[in-house]
Amino acid sequence: MTDKTATLADAHFVRAAERFEHSPISQQLAALTDQVFPLLSLSKAQHWLDFGAGTGAVSVPLAAQVQQVTALDTSAAMLSKLIDKNIANIATLEQDIFCGLHDVYDGVISSMALHHVADIEKLLTCMHQCLHQGGQLALVDLYQEDGSFHGDNAGKGVVHFGFAPQQLLEIAQRVGFKDLSYREIFNIEHKNGRRYPLFVLLGRA
Repeated sequence: MTDKTATLADAHFVRAAERFEHSPISQQLAALTDQVFPLLSLSKAQHWLDFGAGTGAVSVPLAAQVQQVTALDTSAAMLSKLIDKNIANIATLEQDIFCGLHDVYDGVISSMALHHVADIEKLLTCMHQCLHQGGQLALVDLYQEDGSFHGDNAGKGVVHFGFAPQQLLEIAQRVGFKDLSYREIFNIEHKNGRRYPLFVLLGRA
């Protein structure tokens, strides 16, 4: 993401934070964890990282099943909405994942954030490095699309129009993840009348 694109994206997320959870797409995505969590091994002894946590659509339900969630995002406006929910076992972390993480986690989860990151291999390397051996990976994003999902892609900080999951799997394997698999997990009904499928990529460090 260029400096100009990043600035536009920052402004977008400040505006979006106020209405984010009430948007039709966000309301649909609220049901996503019901599909993803049964695929994971969750316990009250675990500490998970939610990458691109936003206002907590994944962090909040995840916190009910694990000991601790670190909600990582670069948008202070988004994280402020999560902080307002005052959930004791969610700690927010406003920083770029590439700046380095001090904790080591039992799992990393992310929903609809990868398409905002230019260097996917570097991102997956960071995720691998911050996991305990055997730690879990769960990444949800769009299948490749034509750019119509977001519309104003530059203004929203979008650098990938979805992904080919097999290519993402191969990158994850290259940086050290194993037991990798993916599957279609969800479909979003868009206001443009189209349906956009999502996949989940699963693996272990």
